[in-house]
Amino acid sequence: MSRVCIFLASICVSLVLASSVSGADVYRKDAQKGWWWYEDPPPVSKEEKAQEPNLPAYSPEQMWTMDADKLREYAEAVKKEAVRVPSEENVRRHYVVQDVIRRKAVAFANASEVVWQKNPELSVAKDSPLAAPGRKAVTREKVEERERLLAKGREDFALLYFKSESCPFCQEQEGILGYFQDRFGWTIKPIDVDLKPELAGRFGVQTTPSLLLIQRGKQDFIPVTAGVASASEIEANLYRGIRLLKGEVSPENFNLYDFQKGGGFDVETGR
Repeated sequence: MSRVCIFLASICVSLVLASSVSGADVYRKDAQKGWWWYEDPPPVSKEEKAQEPNLPAYSPEQMWTMDADKLREYAEAVKKEAVRVPSEENVRRHYVVQDVIRRKAVAFANASEVVWQKNPELSVAKDSPLAAPGRKAVTREKVEERERLLAKGREDFALLYFKSESCPFCQEQEGILGYFQDRFGWTIKPIDVDLKPELAGRFGVQTTPSLLLIQRGKQDFIPVTAGVASASEIEANLYRGIRLLKGEVSPENFNLYDFQKGGGFDVETGR
């Protein structure tokens, strides 16, 4: 056993020494080059030169008046060339082009400010103010308009509430629906999808809890929520759904409130 171990150990030592000698030989052969030796790269063949893109060198003045599509294509080509050959000159040219684009964007934004200030009807600032008092006023208008419509809507509309015994979220949703019902006096019809799967299939309900808005005396309906929804979400979706079913708004103006008609968010203005 000891002879076998000695034999294996001698083989390992021999291999290590052989590799060391081989590495030393390689180093001695290239010792005159040193650690910082540099060799010129091989010359580029004609085929490789033919593959290099021949990009024109536009000046910033030329790019400033360039067609937008052409400038975008040129910027993309310059960027690709800078990535392909990241030389100082190529990278510099890329950033020169980007600087022109940035300055044109600033110029466009500044000109827009002038146009909006001179032509306020083209701006949505009056419809969506940035100042806190203005935002508060917009929110108040929306809430009051929703509440008026929902209080009146209980006469012509009702809610179908789809639930199931195995639904872990339905109990939470029922508490929210109770709060909504106390506020607006709506009729809410609960439907157990396990007991009446045909109704769930008829209305395309696949999730519990789910709410659907129906209009008395008509076949039209619209989903309100799927999954647990807050009272404010239910109210907002009902407001939009009622107006859509009554034909007061088009799908394109689905989020429009009455007080916003004729303003910057009314897509039908100017048609």
